[in-house]
This record gives sequence, C-alpha cells and structure tokens, in this order.
Amino acid sequence: MTPLLVILRAAVLCGAMTGGAYAMGFLGQSRPTELTFNDASHQSTPIMVDGLRINGKTMGAFPTLAAAQWMNPRGGATTLTSMPWEDADDQIVDVQTEWTEIETGRAYSAEISVPWGDLQVTEVVGLTAFMTLVYGRNGEFILFTAGDPDPKTAQHNGREVARVCGQRTPGRDQNYGLRVNEIPGLGRLIDRREQWMAVPDIESSCSGENA
Repeated sequence: MTPLLVILRAAVLCGAMTGGAYAMGFLGQSRPTELTFNDASHQSTPIMVDGLRINGKTMGAFPTLAAAQWMNPRGGATTLTSMPWEDADDQIVDVQTEWTEIETGRAYSAEISVPWGDLQVTEVVGLTAFMTLVYGRNGEFILFTAGDPDPKTAQHNGREVARVCGQRTPGRDQNYGLRVNEIPGLGRLIDRREQWMAVPDIESSCSGENA
C-alpha cells in the first residue's frame, strides 16, 4: 500500500468511527455481510479492466471489458463478482484497480478507500453493500453506490461516493485492437468503433497526465 493510501485510509477510518449515524450505514448498525460490485464506462470511452483488488483480494479474471452500453456511465449492471465481508472489525473498503482505454491504449491505475457506512446496504441474501466502479475519460475513476432513482429520468444511476484521477502507467500501455480474438466481446466492440467514436465525450475532471 502506498504512503498516500495509508494516510487516506487512516483519515477515512477516523471519519468512519466518528461520523455519527451516517457512518453507521443505511441499515443502522447492521454491518454488511457481502460486497457486490459492478463495472461501468462511458459509451464514448470504452475501457479494459486489467486488474481489480478489493480489500487486498484479486477479483475476477482479467483483462475483462467494462460494461459500456450506456450513455450514463453510472448505469452499470454487469456484476463483476461479489465477496463476503470477512473481518467484523474492518471499517474500510479498499479498492485498487488498473485499466486501459481501448481507443488511446493509455493505461492507468487508481486507489480509493471508503468507510462501509458510505455504501448502500440492502437485505438481499444477507446484508449486501453495493458498489459500481466507473472508469471515465483521462484516468477518471469514480465509486458509486446504489441510490434512489433519478427524479428526472427514473434511472437508478446511484450515488457518488468517491472520485479520483488515476495515475498514468505508461509501462502498461497497449493496443488491445491486436487482441480481439483473445477477449470476449472485444471484437464486437472494435466492429462498432465508428458508433462509439461518434458519441460526444463525457466531461472529465482529470487531465490524463498524472504521473
């Protein structure tokens, strides 16, 4: 874990322990027994997830193509996987991920830590905390949780929990267009390149040049 992440994690933990009712989650003091998370990217900026670790555990098999069929990137509905909440004393959800923009071939990495009390917790099979991992333009990475439907569109877009600008990792840059036969769904995405290239770029708070 990087020194910066250690500092951020400590700050988040302090907030989780002193944040009152909000930090206790949406079901009072009921701690989640499971985490479920989806991926999403904007239709104009499809990305390949190269790696994902939740609380230090590798999630899924990579690389995998992030869901990208929505104009609104918060509408991700492809469940990557889920994991049990094993440590009853742990207050923090740590997310570490790497990804590559399909169009530019530029690779990024990012780390986010949030208290579980910031996540929507719902009774499903046990108490489940929901996350959507959103990969934006220029290295933008956002963590959403479930939320009430948008009053204007009625879409369940979720609620933003944290946002960071990922670090450029040029040593991992690659042309995924050369790997269309290796990765499910990539060939179909490349075939539709003219369609997603015609979609206006979504606004991003990141420059794409963090190093």
